[in-house]
Order: sequence, then structure tokens, then C-alpha cells
Amino acid sequence: MRVLILNWRAIRSPRAGGAEVLTHEIARRLVRGGHEVTWASSRPTGLAEREDVDGVEVLRRGSEVTTRLTTPRLIRDPRWDVVVEEINTLPYWSPLLARSPVVLFMAQLAREVWWYEAPRWLAPIGYAAEPLFLRPYRKLPVITISESTKSDLRGLRFSGEIDVIPMAAEGAALPALEPKRPRGRLVAVGRLVPSKRFEHAIRALAALRAQVPEATLVLVGDGPERRRLGSLAAGLGLNGAVRFAGRVPEDEKRRILQEADVVLATSVREGWGLTVTEGARLGTPAVAYDGPGLRDSVVDGQTGVLTPRMPEAMAAAVAALLRDGARYERLRENAWRHSSALTWDGTAAAFERTLSAVAGT
Repeated sequence: MRVLILNWRAIRSPRAGGAEVLTHEIARRLVRGGHEVTWASSRPTGLAEREDVDGVEVLRRGSEVTTRLTTPRLIRDPRWDVVVEEINTLPYWSPLLARSPVVLFMAQLAREVWWYEAPRWLAPIGYAAEPLFLRPYRKLPVITISESTKSDLRGLRFSGEIDVIPMAAEGAALPALEPKRPRGRLVAVGRLVPSKRFEHAIRALAALRAQVPEATLVLVGDGPERRRLGSLAAGLGLNGAVRFAGRVPEDEKRRILQEADVVLATSVREGWGLTVTEGARLGTPAVAYDGPGLRDSVVDGQTGVLTPRMPEAMAAAVAALLRDGARYERLRENAWRHSSALTWDGTAAAFERTLSAVAGT
């Protein structure tokens, strides 16, 4: 198959996140399987307009907004066997342009994220407009990564086939688990942006330290919220208890996740919750807010704990878990076993099956 992928960011973008990791892992495996894959995205400063990345042809044009204005001719090209569009905030309108079959790859809807990430004047417009600009996609075949997103799409009257593919994570799972004595070492991973709500993790730590004075938190990632989060930690008297690790190499991230006792996940919504799975593969269970995506990556009471979306509730759940060593070991072993069965090969194979069915190959 000749596959065109439309995504506003590619894997080497400095703003690439879990969706781009997922897309790249799938795309390079499609290439390995003999398919031709072209990925159209925006062009960050310093990156080439055209680049081969693991066999995937990456075309970069325009900004994260204007890239959509550079692609109509590419989308209309009849050489594609299938066009895969990923919508991140704004669409490429491929169903109105493509001469080839189109598949919508929708990891998550924006919905509440508009209120956190968009300028105040734009947020209500974006929130109201999202269901409207998704209308041309309602009858398309869709690939997603969680039952949460599938349910959201059905709520917006999507009537086509929606395939939920299994999600995996970076790096191999530990071959075996050694016992761990939890002491309150917490970690949260992701870009430091408002919708990740890392201030909730910091406030949860402050509440937890009333019961577990030695508790600490490592924040892995960088972003525009770094200064504000640092000021919040200082204002709560947590200067020595919160460490901002910044953006670190993959092996360093794995080391931090493995050494931690609990992964905290506080996002307003996710497609899945990639960092939850990354921690689970290293024997570190998660305490997460009960929200879209996170309730898919955490099986409450079995592989981790879901809580109401309040720092105090998160702190109470962590404290209860730290006090019960047997329960803690049971959850971390279940999380490790469950996540170890998830592989990028399995993810890519499920994705390929849907594309082949749509393209008729």
C-alpha cells in the first residue's frame, strides 16, 4: 500500500508527544512490512523540509496551523491507496479533498482541552466548533486507541466502523520484578502544559506529606508551565521535595520510572495514558484521575487506582496504597504483567488490518 499520513507534528518535532510516538512506531513497521508511507506535517525551525526517518518519508511545510494550507494537492494525489488523517485540534478536511479512501485516526478528542490550551477568547469557539468540523468524518472508518474515545465519537454521531487497536509503550518490559518497598517516591511525566494539570500532582504531594513526610515528586518533561509550577512548589514549601528533571533521554526516563513507587496521572483527558503503561512495564503502578483515556490504561483496583479529579483524593489514594504493602505488590505485578503483553508489533498489525480492509488490498 501507498499510505499518506496527515498529522500536524512528526516524530522529530520538539513538541511531539504520545500521539506522534504512536504514529511513528506504526508507520515504521508499515514500511518494514513493504508499504510506502509518507507523513505530511508542519516544519519546526531547524528541521529539513523533506527527510527519511526510519524509512518513512516526512514532508514538513508550514506552521502547526498553516500546514493544512500546504496539503490539498498532496491529499488529492490519486497515487495513495489510503489517506490516514489524524485530527489534533484542527482538521485537514481530507474527506472533502481525497480521491482515495480515507481513514480517521483519532487518538482523542480535544473537548475540555480547549479550555486549558487555547487563548481565552478562542476556547469557547473551539469547543463549540469541534463537533461541527467533525461532521464530514462521521461516516468514515475510524481507528482509535481506547473505548473512551470510541464512546466520545459515538456521542458525536459517528456511524462508521470504529476499530480500537491495542496500545503499547516505549522500551522493553522488565524480565522479572524484584520486591520494592514503597516510600512515597512519586513521578509524573509529560509536557509541562496546562491540560496535563501537573499543579494537581504538586498539590497532591503537599497533602500527602502530611501523612508521609519523606514523600517526593519528580516531574519529567519541559514546557511553558515550568516557571509557574516551580513557583507553586516553592509557595507550598516543597522546594526540596519536587525535582524538575526536564526533558531527559529515554534511558534516564526509564530509570526514573523504575525507581519511583507510584506514577501520578492528572491530565484533563488522554487518548490512552502512555506514561501509565511505560511505568507499569517497569513495575511502577499508577494513581490516576478517573478521566477519558486514563480509565482505559488503568484497570481500577487491579493494575492501579483511579480517583476523583482532586489533589486531596489523589493524595489519600497514594497514602492508602503506601500503607498496604501486599496490595501495592499485587497492583504492581498485575500492571507489569498486563502491560508486558502490549507490543508495538501488535499495535501496528491491528492498524494495518484496518488499512488493508479499507484500501481493498
